[in-house]
Amino acid sequence: MPAPAAGQARPDFSGTWTLVPDAASGASKAPPPGFGPQLTIRHDGNNFTVTRIMGGNTINVKHVLDGSEIRSRSTGALCAGDAQLVWTASWQQDSIDTTLVGSIAAGTSAVVKRNVKSVFRLPSADTLNIDVTAPASRGGDPGIITAHYRKTGPAPAASTSPAVAAATISQIEWLSGTWMGTVGAATVEERWTPAAGGSMLSVGRTLRNGAMPAFEFLCIVERNGGLVYTAMPNGRHPPTDFTMTSIENTAVTFENPEHDFPKKIRYTLRADGILEAVVSGDAGQKPDVFTYKKQ
Repeated sequence: MPAPAAGQARPDFSGTWTLVPDAASGASKAPPPGFGPQLTIRHDGNNFTVTRIMGGNTINVKHVLDGSEIRSRSTGALCAGDAQLVWTASWQQDSIDTTLVGSIAAGTSAVVKRNVKSVFRLPSADTLNIDVTAPASRGGDPGIITAHYRKTGPAPAASTSPAVAAATISQIEWLSGTWMGTVGAATVEERWTPAAGGSMLSVGRTLRNGAMPAFEFLCIVERNGGLVYTAMPNGRHPPTDFTMTSIENTAVTFENPEHDFPKKIRYTLRADGILEAVVSGDAGQKPDVFTYKKQ
């Protein structure tokens, strides 16, 4: 007799899926590693995109269900560049198996093996089970964690975010070093580390008559294929991010239209060796211009 499944269409995993509460306690069961209380799946043939929120960041992994290797980005912590995650995925009868093969730290190329396998199953049209098998620590047997999700809606439309201006941290290596200048009777300085590990760090300060009226922690990191400038004036938290919008051989511009002031920060290394920083706001506001000499 022919196999009944041979002519049947495979299941469609598309939808918004919410973790099923524990009936005894009314609390949500602990989700498996890498999955939160809610996730969305867009499934079209061999294209299988899983989206969830992790640490306040939206994570999209666009799997291809043919066993080929793909890479996704994992947002780094404050002042740390994005890591890359290496995946494979394939059909196994009516389930979908994804494997987190390994990770690549920002600024490196070596793959650190992870070997975390997740099996997506649909016991019914509105029930999703995810079995996650991860290597046990200290040489023990691998453990399996299963979480049960209920379909609570369709998958939202795919995001149409504008394209990010592409760049790597090595392209602004010219910014590294100790830069000093003057504004009236005050001395201003920024000390930038060399580019490494997907990031550059800086501490800046203003000195006047031996006192320090202001200081600032800064960093530039590789994020989502481009660069992000993060400012923490006087150690302020939360920090403010400015996304790179343009880059040239010796100039780079970062913007945050939602911020009050500044909205744009631009660094230019001039032909005379002077570093110029222009900090500007709305069209009617006069920009602040700082010039520095390298020490």
